Amino acid sequence: MAETEVRVLRKRDLSWAIRLTDLEHWGYTRADFERLLALEPEGCFVAVVGGKRAGITCSITYSKLAFIGAVIVDPEMRGKHIGEALMQATLDFLDRRGVETARLNAYLNVIPFYERLGFHREYENVRYHGNVAASGSPGGGRPASAEDLPAIAHFDSFYFGASRERLLARLFQEFPEHFLVARDEGGVRGYIVASADVGAAEIGPWVANPTMPEVAGDLLHGLLSRLGPTRIGLTAPTPNENHERMAGELRLETAFRTLRMYRGRDAYHGLPKGIFALAGLEKG
Repeated sequence: MAETEVRVLRKRDLSWAIRLTDLEHWGYTRADFERLLALEPEGCFVAVVGGKRAGITCSITYSKLAFIGAVIVDPEMRGKHIGEALMQATLDFLDRRGVETARLNAYLNVIPFYERLGFHREYENVRYHGNVAASGSPGGGRPASAEDLPAIAHFDSFYFGASRERLLARLFQEFPEHFLVARDEGGVRGYIVASADVGAAEIGPWVANPTMPEVAGDLLHGLLSRLGPTRIGLTAPTPNENHERMAGELRLETAFRTLRMYRGRDAYHGLPKGIFALAGLEKG
């Protein structure tokens, strides 16, 4: 078998990468990959075997914490250790960046693959999707401003476990109308973001003080009133005690589950009870 070469993913690879992820119906868009490359230009990789592109993986660092995702190998090339080569290149990159804890959200059927690479189990996430309409009430929250971002990032770091300021700034740049914050004299109470396209929206990150679930609900309804009738998707960590109730109120269906796993230090846990939706499986 030809040797596997792993190199950095570039913009010229994106159309092919989208076609590859479409085989698993992941729904990645060009904007999704461009966002990943903007945030971590040397952290996404492509495997090449015999001159043919065979798989990809992406990572994003948050100082000493990192998330890995979008790990996929062409179905015609599976079983040839290409996934291992991609993951090793990614882990080597994260080591060079000084990352202490690498996390990922694994589809349940590939958990043994990641365990062989030294990843350990944490908890499950639930993926929900469905068609929703704007609520009767306008909800709460207001559009965030650039001046809000440092306070939002500080609030978010408590729940996420590290600073996502670069990611939040990028999302604010892309989706200013769908980036809402609940803030009073006591500080930030929560925020919500939607990556919205025509007729569809990916909700997340969505973070709120877990002792104030009404804030999370108000933010959601405020966002839905701006989106109008649309198909939404979101992924909630199971330590959040409100995810099933909120999904039920919206009549969302469960699509699948994933397992959060870590490698390296068992650290940077954050407080997942306050995470109502992930920023994405590959971004945490």
